[in-house]
Amino acid sequence: MEKILITIGRQFGSGGREIGKKIARELEIPYYDKELLAVAAKESGLALDFLQDMDEKHPHSLLYSLCVGRPNLALGNCNISVERMASKAQREAVLHVAGQGSCVIVGRGADYILRNEDRLFRVFVSAGIDFRVQRVVKRDGISEAEARDRIRSMDKARSAYYNFNTEQKWGAVQNYDLCLNVSQWGTDGSVELILRALWQVYPDLC
Repeated sequence: MEKILITIGRQFGSGGREIGKKIARELEIPYYDKELLAVAAKESGLALDFLQDMDEKHPHSLLYSLCVGRPNLALGNCNISVERMASKAQREAVLHVAGQGSCVIVGRGADYILRNEDRLFRVFVSAGIDFRVQRVVKRDGISEAEARDRIRSMDKARSAYYNFNTEQKWGAVQNYDLCLNVSQWGTDGSVELILRALWQVYPDLC
């Protein structure tokens, strides 16, 4: 099988992580989501907890808190590479794992970072709000109101991170090869649709 890179952008609570894992398992290729943070920490020398705090968040959201939390720093000095370090480390981690061979990568703007790769299949996963709320309630053990707040907050953060680092619009259909609604197809149905589309475009994956 020739090298294939699959990226999955996703709304929070839509099941993108589960879908990505199942696709990777079906194709017998590596899967990267949170695992990218460990790669980024190793390659960049940045602390893992710093990268976790900054994961898919708009750089300026941490910049202010860093400056406020360290009053001995002049505010102007905070405009150094701090605001770009985490996203740069994640970008390099995406390029590193993609350079190793076929894989599935969830989030982190990987669809944009790898846009010049020959065999790249970009997926965006969405779902209705009620579907997502129920998934988050069940998964995280929180109330529906808390789930709605978390969904709103996480989607806002992911959108800001993607838009800032790519100068593209998160979730815009023109940035992906396949967009699907998981609440319409279900998790397993969505996996099947993605695989069928992959096999249509890249028959050697069958």
